Amino acid sequence: MKALPNQRALSVWIAALSLTTTANVVNAQETTANGALLEEVIVRGIRSSQQAAVDVKRNAKTVVDSIVADDIGKLPDVTIADSLQRVTGVQIQRTAGEGTSLNIRGMPQVLTTLNGEQFLSPWSITDVGANYGDIPASMIAGVDVHKSQSAALSAGGISGVVDLKTRRARDLEQGWTAVGGAEVSQGSITEDGNYNSNAFVGYNGDRFGFTFGAFKSNSNSANYQIWEDARLGFVNTGGDPLDLNENGNLNELYLVPGGYGVSAFVMEREREGFASSLQFDINDSLELTADVFYTKMDQFDRGVRTQFNGSNNDNYDVLRPGTQSKFETVIPANGSTPERIINSIQVAVVEAPDFEATTQSRQNHTEATNVNLEIGYDDGGAFTGSIRYIHANAQKNYANANFKQGTPEWYFVDEDQDGTDDPVYPFWVTVDYTEEYPTFQFEDDLSSTDRLNLFQAFADGVDDEATLDAIRADGSYQFGFSGFTTVDFGLRHGRRAVDHTRFSYMTPTGYYSTWEDPNVPEDKWFEPLPGDFVWQQYPDWNDFKGDVDLGLAPFDNLREQLISYNDFGPFDGWGNGVAALDPKSLDNLASFMNSVYPGARKFTDPSRAYSVTEKETSGYAQVNFESSNGLFKVPFDGNIGVSIIETSREVVNSIYDQSAVPEEGTYYGGGYAATYGEPQGWQVMYKSLGTDTVETSFTDILPSANINFYPREDFIVRLGYSETMSRNDLANIGDGESLWYQEYTVYTEDGNLVDEDGETYKIVSSPGGGNDQGNPYISPWRANNYNFSAEWYFGKGGILGAGLFLIEVENATQTLLEQRQYPDSDDVVRRSANIWTTQNVPASDLKGFELGYKQSLSFLPDFWSNIGIEANYTYSDNDSGSVDLKGDSFPLNSNSEHQANVVLWYQGDRLSSRIAYNWRSDIFQGQVGLNTNEAAISLGNWSEAAGYLDASVNYDINDNVAIYFQGTNLTETDYRNYAQFESQFRSLNVQERRLAFGVRARL
Repeated sequence: MKALPNQRALSVWIAALSLTTTANVVNAQETTANGALLEEVIVRGIRSSQQAAVDVKRNAKTVVDSIVADDIGKLPDVTIADSLQRVTGVQIQRTAGEGTSLNIRGMPQVLTTLNGEQFLSPWSITDVGANYGDIPASMIAGVDVHKSQSAALSAGGISGVVDLKTRRARDLEQGWTAVGGAEVSQGSITEDGNYNSNAFVGYNGDRFGFTFGAFKSNSNSANYQIWEDARLGFVNTGGDPLDLNENGNLNELYLVPGGYGVSAFVMEREREGFASSLQFDINDSLELTADVFYTKMDQFDRGVRTQFNGSNNDNYDVLRPGTQSKFETVIPANGSTPERIINSIQVAVVEAPDFEATTQSRQNHTEATNVNLEIGYDDGGAFTGSIRYIHANAQKNYANANFKQGTPEWYFVDEDQDGTDDPVYPFWVTVDYTEEYPTFQFEDDLSSTDRLNLFQAFADGVDDEATLDAIRADGSYQFGFSGFTTVDFGLRHGRRAVDHTRFSYMTPTGYYSTWEDPNVPEDKWFEPLPGDFVWQQYPDWNDFKGDVDLGLAPFDNLREQLISYNDFGPFDGWGNGVAALDPKSLDNLASFMNSVYPGARKFTDPSRAYSVTEKETSGYAQVNFESSNGLFKVPFDGNIGVSIIETSREVVNSIYDQSAVPEEGTYYGGGYAATYGEPQGWQVMYKSLGTDTVETSFTDILPSANINFYPREDFIVRLGYSETMSRNDLANIGDGESLWYQEYTVYTEDGNLVDEDGETYKIVSSPGGGNDQGNPYISPWRANNYNFSAEWYFGKGGILGAGLFLIEVENATQTLLEQRQYPDSDDVVRRSANIWTTQNVPASDLKGFELGYKQSLSFLPDFWSNIGIEANYTYSDNDSGSVDLKGDSFPLNSNSEHQANVVLWYQGDRLSSRIAYNWRSDIFQGQVGLNTNEAAISLGNWSEAAGYLDASVNYDINDNVAIYFQGTNLTETDYRNYAQFESQFRSLNVQERRLAFGVRARL
């Protein structure tokens, strides 16, 4: 724009300088291309990062918000996600207190790129988004959040694109730069200390430059949870025969947990990695850039999970008088389903048939290497361009080891030697959900094996591996024709592939019968199963005392390893502890399983394997325009363009029917029933399966247009339109059917058991629910994105902005419950099961507005001139197309209708500080998987509104050394979820306060 050359050049120069500064204070004078002298610029820490972020936004041709690191390796917050939550319209999710994923304006369909191109994030290996727990903040120089899009921007985000930027040599001052830092931290709940170290070295020479930054860290975070799986109590009896709420109505139902207990875990994350860049001027026109970005993380989530059983012979009717409930709603009759009166539970008095304590080690191991090679051409003429090749590979391994202890409901032993099996006495427990943290009251001693005398162990996991290859060519040509200035164009071809496998450790522990089963020939009692039938995925329960009939000696060595685990955080009632193993002893799955079951082996499950390959060929053309005379003498600029993307998809998965009876010799396991051709489904491990290949393709034509008006030098009005698409998670394309089973009683004349009334019955197994979320034909998300914003830049680093947005979602993807029928283990169809499936759903809209304000109060006198403020608010209203039981619309997953941020900072000569508060209204976390064999009830899973307070203080001892303190989640805010009704407890995730002390040095 001719009207604003010096002002614009100054803004660009400030933004670049703030990224490259290598001292706490920089005084500089430069000249523009026409020789004009720029004013002296002084940039400092927090102040400079705010100014740089504002300048990036001001000079963008689309709606963009940015984060710029205060210094090398120093983003404003501990994690990238924590920093991004300060950006207007960005909402994050946390795992064990750490930000991991995000959405923009209420939609999680966000593309994350690295230096402008797609990359593989190993934690979210099948998706186009990123899990920011993979990415260390110290390796990122800045982040751009694109809310409106142009044709030249990488396509793949519905509501926006997040571009992570690493530091390159040409961003540095001339010569050498070296920075290092070390940090220790401590949580308010966890006892283990944490450390974080990073180092950076860079050289910027005349024709050659390089950077190398590395990091290593270890953190321990509390991961205490209560997660209650929702059920309908008394549904099988048609109502409440006990009249628990004493209102005289016996036809009421209750939303009850599947079990009553606590998960007391500590999550340890070990991270390391490096980022390196090389830039070389081949000649005056060609520059070579090479980048490598490597990350590795080992995450261990260790602890003990307790559960008082909420099921009694598959009927969720364990509530007893004294239970306190609250009426919630009436669901009218529908077809064969009668009217249902629903109550929530406030205080549960439970007669649990059994109790289990599970020692668990859940592990995630991720590793990724992303490589970029690029040659840029610029001879000072009208044409500039680049050719770029991207290669990445990533692996993610999930492993899960479990050691269960308890006395199952079905376990009967003749303790008094009178010739009759003695009954197992139930556990009485009271759980109060009205407290800040639910409390438990019970009298049983769970710290020994007196009542936890049986045990069972099993282990399984998932391996994912992905590759990404892409080559692209981009060009730009300058010309002058009736206000048009340049045309940008490019071609790209990419290939992304994911291979998914599941494994399980099976044990050679199968028997014809472990008791005097009348259905088994007497000569086969207590005999091992032959051949392949001996293998079990889920071994039978063993007694610590051993079993003479089975030839099992007492498990004294295993019993001696037991500890009394009593670290249950803020959840009261577990003072005596619970018998368990040291969770770390389960980290090595092979060693652990063989110590409990000698001969245990790892088997790969072909029924759960799939591979998905997506190839994408795309091209774009974009014309940029500018007018200094403008419309009604108002200057303007912008762009108009189109991108065309053709996608081909190949899905290979197993030919597998869970309801079919497998042929003998094609599988391992199956239990005694397998010897006569009726294997138990959950014990079957196939040897091999055939595969089926599905190929599909689709084309997207995505136009876009952006125009910016400049009624004053300090005021911008932006209008933007783009058609966008976002690719599906490949797990929702390739994953196969997976069912979970439950046993229940069937009264029938051919039953092999007799009850106390002389009635014959048998125990059968049936699918209780499951997942079938792989859909090779699923279409991607598609939407029309409209943006309007007005931005007033009233001073250096100051902005007051407002924006309106509308996202018309034309095609969405959701996981929905579908009712299906499967035969029971005796091949008779009796019941239905609700299965999660992936489906395209009709169009919906997301609309809202956002307000943003940033200002340095430099116009105030003395101390007050060093203070700055940032504040923003976002309103996001959307409709996913699904409704709850009342017919009210659900929003999109992870959305909050309201979000606000306030940041206050101080920047003195040596001392700087920052305090930040983030608040979100209730968060929609998806639908509740309510387990019922009746018609599914649509309930929402919501997180309560919550706010988070963080603070930091930095002091420069001298020009080379600084120390700092940081505090995150100072208010110790937790995630508390409810199931549809605010008084119906769903889950609680405890999140601790974390304090850190660190030192940074510059050479």
